[in-house]
Amino acid sequence: MNIDDHILLWKAASIQVFDIRYTRMQNDEQLSSYRVPTSCFLYAIKGKADLLLDSKAYKIESFYIMHVGKGSYLQISAVEDSLEYYLILYKATLPLPHRKSLLALWEREKPFQLQYVFQVSNVLTLQEKIETMHREWLKQGNLAHFYVKSLFYQSVYEFLQQLHQQQVIVQQPDLVEQIQNYIEEYYSQQITRESLAKVLNYSVPHIAKQFKQKTGRSIIDYLIQIRIQKAQHLLIHTTSSLQEIASSVGYEDVSYFIRIFKKYSGQTPMQFKQQRGQKKSYRPMYRLSLSNDKKWIRHYNDNDNHYHYKQKGDLPMNKKTKSSMMATLLLCFTLLLSACSGNAINTSNSGETKASANQSTEVQATTKIVSTVNGDVEIPVDPKRIVTDHYPGFLLTLGIKPVGTQELYMKSPYLKEHNEGITYFEDSLEAVVDLKPDLIITGDEKKYEAFVKIAPTVLIPFTLEMGATLEKFSRILDKEDEVKTWLDDYNQRVAKARQTVQDIIGKDKTVTIFAGGAKDDITLYGNGYTGRSFYDGLGMTPPTKVLEEIDPEKPWLQLSPELLTEYVGDYIFMAVDKATETYDYKNEPVWKTLDAVQNDQIFEIDGWSFWFSDPISILGQIEEVTEMLVQHAKEK
Repeated sequence: MNIDDHILLWKAASIQVFDIRYTRMQNDEQLSSYRVPTSCFLYAIKGKADLLLDSKAYKIESFYIMHVGKGSYLQISAVEDSLEYYLILYKATLPLPHRKSLLALWEREKPFQLQYVFQVSNVLTLQEKIETMHREWLKQGNLAHFYVKSLFYQSVYEFLQQLHQQQVIVQQPDLVEQIQNYIEEYYSQQITRESLAKVLNYSVPHIAKQFKQKTGRSIIDYLIQIRIQKAQHLLIHTTSSLQEIASSVGYEDVSYFIRIFKKYSGQTPMQFKQQRGQKKSYRPMYRLSLSNDKKWIRHYNDNDNHYHYKQKGDLPMNKKTKSSMMATLLLCFTLLLSACSGNAINTSNSGETKASANQSTEVQATTKIVSTVNGDVEIPVDPKRIVTDHYPGFLLTLGIKPVGTQELYMKSPYLKEHNEGITYFEDSLEAVVDLKPDLIITGDEKKYEAFVKIAPTVLIPFTLEMGATLEKFSRILDKEDEVKTWLDDYNQRVAKARQTVQDIIGKDKTVTIFAGGAKDDITLYGNGYTGRSFYDGLGMTPPTKVLEEIDPEKPWLQLSPELLTEYVGDYIFMAVDKATETYDYKNEPVWKTLDAVQNDQIFEIDGWSFWFSDPISILGQIEEVTEMLVQHAKEK
């Protein structure tokens, strides 16, 4: 990178110091695979050690400075005697407004991702500045932190001056290698291209393009490959259930896991397990680490004004074994008691025997066992007081009004006529208890354990599509006929709406869904969230660029206005807060150049109304868009 460009970008950047830490490591210590949460300088003041930065080896000693980009993996080992160093973490952004040429240079050079290391001169002056920065940072006051920022700029001036004088070679980190390392470390967690871009401080299109060029495949394909490989290993070498294995490799929905496994392996998980079991002996493993035994020292969130530390441990494969074993023991104990009771009954009179049998029949008639992602759950056959957090719209679709829910999910304008008689409990468990539910249906895995202490609870993952969620409700509540009737009506109405829309806009026209209005940050939607009613519901066609760039598992992108022309279709639907917002797109610098705006084929929809994903709301959204297009066609 040209040093003048480097200095220019430092001059233009807005800097926020994120953290300053002093660390002393003994010769028997090491820092293992620490992913740097922001750009940082590491300044060694004493000792020697080997350092691994994204698989590149360095040796550092006293008065060495190293710059590390956000998302890089840092490992320190082979400490001689001891190693003392300061870690200065900072965040750099390009403030608005800025010149396009500067933005292009920023995106091309990525100065705050660069990696370099060299030994500094004028040691005493620099060390005094850094020690003062650390001391003032610990005071945690606004004035002290302002002083830290001024000292940081002075220190960076020293670094850049010596970088120039020593003609130090700077390197961009291997982005594709960073992505692969991250996926192999965190495959069991929710990973999307957006989350990777945020971790590595790049745009989504950039990381997608770089990864595809180097590997010949998409990031999501690589993630799925890693997950399937891990699942195959677990199927062969553990006795874990299919649900446990699916969860361990990042899939909470077992049915989706089976489909994706078969797509990539050519056979179902059980077929794979049986086939491999015939070819090789089985050797059980009592514990399998899913994090490659890499311990992280500290973990930060992305809030600029707050950070926290969290120790990350291994994720054992037998995490649900305890509850499964307790269920088995309970079943055995019940059978034993039944056997004992049977012997006692044989010695008593026949009247008592008939009474016991009748009582048993009554109990069996009022409860049933349903299979869920958390195992078998006993629930009432005909629950009268159902409480749900995320799913009031699904219950109302089946003609069931919950006694309590969270108010947020009843704010859909398409559900407003059903509000009467429902109590809102928000996040209060006490309020749920007061409702005296006989069944709780939740979409929040974190609250499941608390809910089961109140009433029988069924967890339905909130990530399922509408049809899959309805199917689970129909099975749990014995409403198969009601669901079929509703879906038949839904499909007829949607088919009619699709035909109407197609007649108006034509088969070959493309449609793009945005949110944010004529602002600096625009959200682009794929076939999910606000976009689901357009693409999945009305069968509209997104531009090719949207299909290529949008991640199906997290279908949205953040765009700057300059990129709009790459994604825009013949028609645009813009989600805004219709109560307070509307925009004159024909007078906006970027927007007025778009064909959809010039042809009066841009429509504003209420973003809040299109946020809801229950069946009644989705049907309402589809018919609202259809009517909007019909009215527009009449006016033209």
